[in-house]
Amino acid sequence: MTQSITRPDAEQRQADAALVSSVEQALAMERLHRIADPEERLAYYQDTVSEDVYNLGIANNVLLFDLLDENVFSRIELREKDAKYASPPYGAQSLLDVVTAFLRPRFSAGIDPKFDVYATAGGSGALECLAFGLIHGGVLKPGDRVMLPAPFWPGFLWCFQQRPGLQCVPVRLDGADHLTLTVDALQHAYDAASEPKPKLLVLTNPHNPLGVNYSEELLDDVCRWALDKQMHIVSDEIYSYSQSTGTDGFHSVLSTRAYATDPDRIHLVYGLTKDFGLSGFRIGFLVSKSNDVRRVMQGDETLKSLTWFGPLDSLKSAYVRKLFLTDDGKPSDFPKTLMADYAGRLETAFDRTAAKLGEHGIRYVGDDGKPGDRNAAQFFLLDLSAHLDKAFPPDLVPINHEIDQREALLGAYLLKDAKVSLLPGGEMHCPRPGYFRMCYTADTTDRVEKAVDAMAASLAKLKPAKA
Repeated sequence: MTQSITRPDAEQRQADAALVSSVEQALAMERLHRIADPEERLAYYQDTVSEDVYNLGIANNVLLFDLLDENVFSRIELREKDAKYASPPYGAQSLLDVVTAFLRPRFSAGIDPKFDVYATAGGSGALECLAFGLIHGGVLKPGDRVMLPAPFWPGFLWCFQQRPGLQCVPVRLDGADHLTLTVDALQHAYDAASEPKPKLLVLTNPHNPLGVNYSEELLDDVCRWALDKQMHIVSDEIYSYSQSTGTDGFHSVLSTRAYATDPDRIHLVYGLTKDFGLSGFRIGFLVSKSNDVRRVMQGDETLKSLTWFGPLDSLKSAYVRKLFLTDDGKPSDFPKTLMADYAGRLETAFDRTAAKLGEHGIRYVGDDGKPGDRNAAQFFLLDLSAHLDKAFPPDLVPINHEIDQREALLGAYLLKDAKVSLLPGGEMHCPRPGYFRMCYTADTTDRVEKAVDAMAASLAKLKPAKA
């Protein structure tokens, strides 16, 4: 006897779908809370938990996509050799030559493309390679301390601690807001550190998340101080073309007098991820004259090149070729003209976002109009501390770990109510709770303005917490 099958009605199918969806959401949230990196957490939330989010917490740059699509993406032609293993893994010399020609005017005319420049899979790979290079050379050993002026990009922790085994030491800065880099602040942190003293200083210029350019004089003073302490210095200058004002106030650490006198101990990291809007491509460059670093990057008869583990693969190379070379293989003017166009687009995006924040009375670092405004890079460091002690809905589930609970709840509230994700300052070791990093290039400026409107509306709904 054939048993009949009762098919679920529309209401039952809807209930089953809701159950599956709720289970998937629960699993996604469980996975979300097991992600250590706060930026990756925000990306996962948007990709898996809720796509309907203004994700302004991650440092993406969409301002140049139309130009890249027209001049690069739509014109890529892969060759048979692109499907094969490429050597060396840190980039073909012809490619490094043309990239170096682009880097020299910005950083230093003395950069040698044959010995000083190595391509990696992203700036994080370049930073980690530097750490391993100094370890292999006996300059560093696992457990040695790395000085990081705070606040700082949280990815530095993974680059230096997770595999190299170094120990990052946040440095509290000077000034009324404790956001001003000085030699005195570095000296105080150095004196307070236990033995053995720090052996590596990490600078970010322009700064993430402060968005400030450091003057050539300050950079020289800081480098001379570190060199006197027998330290090495690495400067992350991945936002060097991200200047949102008409005057370009950027100075590279490679332009200092300190570098001219001791180039072997001052290293630089750049990439195409931020200025060029190619964060998903993961293309970085390590620039160093240190023989210890050169050895691990090039490899030798006893050592595999470290870039083999994170290479400039053939697909990345194809895009870099199209970006920097003409169809007949000659150096292209496109990168230079692209950066010139970018300056204008970035300034417009900055001005419109600043005006929208001002319209709603949302404070940010540098909004007082004083000299030295923090307006480089791609960020506003919002000061939302006035909203920390508000009455938040009881069902909020913060997605950030080990930071001030009020800050975590405020971030969770904006994510749920305004659909705006920001990076909490506690994840970057900001000097006090209430700071949030907002990347104004992570979406179109129209959508960024809408996100600020939504955020302001949500903040206006908050009531003071009951005593």
